[in-house]
Amino acid sequence: MRSIGAAERAVELMARRGLYREAFGKPIARLGKNMEVLSRARIDIESMRLMVLRAARAMDTMGNAEARVWISAVKAMVPEKVCHIIDEAIQVHGATGVSQWTPLASMYTSQRTLRLADGPDEVHHFVVARFELGRYGDGPGEVPIHETTGPVFTGP
Repeated sequence: MRSIGAAERAVELMARRGLYREAFGKPIARLGKNMEVLSRARIDIESMRLMVLRAARAMDTMGNAEARVWISAVKAMVPEKVCHIIDEAIQVHGATGVSQWTPLASMYTSQRTLRLADGPDEVHHFVVARFELGRYGDGPGEVPIHETTGPVFTGP
């Protein structure tokens, strides 16, 4: 998916900027929460890839109509997370991130537009939530109530 490619490019730009731009005598990648930001971006990219593969598999095995919940989940999740990753890359770049000197500003605009073009996020979240509620529509079910609970962790 092109959006995931945009996230990859944003991570590359963020990492390169973080390694080679210094503040207070250190690379900015090593300052503040920038290491965590980079880590979360990588984790989000890999989770997006898996969701896209899951949706593609559902389309292949179940057909498009039955796979719509997976498709909606991907359409809600991917552009939202990519926008966040690009926004973090812009933050690492500072004012340069929103200038014509990097592709980040136009990448963000494209991703934000995609969130509307594929249908508003709320519609996709509604489809996923409706499916989830339908799974439990047969009644409240058994709610286990324990009068006492034992130790959470047991060990040797």
